Amino acid sequence: MGHRIGGYARSVQNPVEIEIAEAVLGGRVSWDDPRLSEEAGGWVLLAQFDSEDAADMMWGDAGALYWLIRPEDLAGGRFERAVFTWQCG
Repeated sequence: MGHRIGGYARSVQNPVEIEIAEAVLGGRVSWDDPRLSEEAGGWVLLAQFDSEDAADMMWGDAGALYWLIRPEDLAGGRFERAVFTWQCG
């Protein structure tokens, strides 16, 4: 999949934006709740680091690490507001 700075996440499993939105909403929403997709639309990829044999980095079973941030926080340089999640295959 490859490492990424910005752009769009290449999720190993479900869209990472949905995972972040679910966490932000406290895990109390169903997948068909419109609040989930609305919240997910408010996050962008800051960085993605994939498993890589050459660098001896393995996240679970060939997974990836993701940091997402709200666009207004990115524009304001408020990187402490980034949120982390990870997925593995």
